Amino acid sequence: MKWPMKLQVLATALFLLCVTVPAASKAQENQANRETAVNEPIDLAIVGGMLIDGFGGMPLQNSVVLVSNNRIVAVGQVGILAVPSTAEVIDSNGKTVMPGLWESHGHLFHVAEGDPDRFPTEFLSRAPDVMAAVAKISLLSGITTFRDTGGPVEQQLELKKQIESGAVMGPRLFLAGPILRQSTPGKTSGDTEYLVNSVETARGSTQKVIALGVDQIKVYGFWDRDILEAVTQTAHDAGLGVDADVRHINAYKTAIEAGVDRLHHVFTADALSNYSDDDIRLMIRGARPTATGPSANILRGPYILPTIEMRNAYVRMLGFPESLDHPRFAAQYPADIYEHLRKTWENPSSIPWGVGAPERIKVAKRKLKAFIEAGGRDQLVAGTDAGAPFNFHSPLTREMENLHEAGLTAMETIQSATLRPAQMQGVERDLGTVSKGKFADMIIVDGDPLQDITLLQHKIVTVIKDGKVYPVD
Repeated sequence: MKWPMKLQVLATALFLLCVTVPAASKAQENQANRETAVNEPIDLAIVGGMLIDGFGGMPLQNSVVLVSNNRIVAVGQVGILAVPSTAEVIDSNGKTVMPGLWESHGHLFHVAEGDPDRFPTEFLSRAPDVMAAVAKISLLSGITTFRDTGGPVEQQLELKKQIESGAVMGPRLFLAGPILRQSTPGKTSGDTEYLVNSVETARGSTQKVIALGVDQIKVYGFWDRDILEAVTQTAHDAGLGVDADVRHINAYKTAIEAGVDRLHHVFTADALSNYSDDDIRLMIRGARPTATGPSANILRGPYILPTIEMRNAYVRMLGFPESLDHPRFAAQYPADIYEHLRKTWENPSSIPWGVGAPERIKVAKRKLKAFIEAGGRDQLVAGTDAGAPFNFHSPLTREMENLHEAGLTAMETIQSATLRPAQMQGVERDLGTVSKGKFADMIIVDGDPLQDITLLQHKIVTVIKDGKVYPVD
């Protein structure tokens, strides 16, 4: 029997409806199943923004990051990863979510004073107040991890304990404690530095510093390889890395040959001399290259912390001395500390570290650019010597801009202050990226730092550290 055309059309429509409705219902059911994949209790959800996870791949749009207690338990996208109704939700639409930043060379007990040799002794009793103030400034600047590369260890450890307990606001701390400095016989050690003059004293002093409970060993001014090698071997035997602050290309060569893990102030401390191609090649390849960089198949030398901003701080201050009158300093520090700072800033040109800064910074930037072009981009870590004269807390994002201008991509620049320092410290399993299982250390930026890295200087709107949310005013 042949049906009329209208009945054929109606029958076909009814058939399609019967087929497609169950299929649509099945798709919705599958979607719902995917959205309920996370079963553990969720305390915090960051929803909607672009996620730069720190690994260097393409950002994730419309991201969802779920946090339980202080750990990231899931990362996904809106409509795929469900957001429990009980979670505190941060709307990150129109913004960027990325790992919290690391300051990899800073000083909690220096506040840009003009007398850095005198200040730590004169104000040692005020260390808790000073360091607590710096810790707060750093955290609200987006720094969720701070490597202190030398200071009074007893006060440092107490501050670390207070931050971990929640009594004081601040970043995670990795501490060096007293600095090891090579010296001539007859001089005595102090609270913030141990003087060594032989292989025996090098081993003994390194063991003493390790016993204090530090996270890394910091050396300064070494020039004898056998003495420095005794320090590095002793530290490595204890599972600690060594940071070297040296001031001459030959001293850097000695440090590399002695097995130092991280070189600081490269290009800035020795800024009036050029480095040869062989000098740069040694820094990039190292004497005993290791495969522990961002890519496991890259054999490289030590990590390099240029600290361009240490020198650039003078240039900016000399160009705009009015910055010393900014009222924020009076608000940030106790009254007697601020009064002391003002006195030490009265004659900026009297501070030797700043002599010739404008010309020195040009040379330093040129050498940094050459280092990047020669293949050293995977070794660069953002650190600033925060707290050095006129280097006001926190200059980290300015240093990131320096690295970007010298040739790092915006993504590499972000990694220099997130993934790479975590790898450098040996804690990449817990920190450095926004990924499942890591500590919930993140920042939210109003805008896209991949298009404009300077947004990190003034557009960080939220800091999340250890799962706790800190709005930035």
